[in-house]
Amino acid sequence: MTVLNDNIPTSTLLEIKVGDTISDDNGLSGVVVNIAIQETDEFLMLIFGLQEGGEIKTKKLRQVC
Repeated sequence: MTVLNDNIPTSTLLEIKVGDTISDDNGLSGVVVNIAIQETDEFLMLIFGLQEGGEIKTKKLRQVC
């Protein structure tokens, strides 16, 4: 099971796939059934839909050099 929080690397988030079990710091957990990625110039928003209902959202700021 992968626990999602603000400290998880973006590369780890991008490795999560449908069928994986995830949870967050608020106690929400479940099996991933779909993944949506919303992308802007400022951040990536990853939205993991769960089989049991609900979703876990994780926002990662983009590093600007």
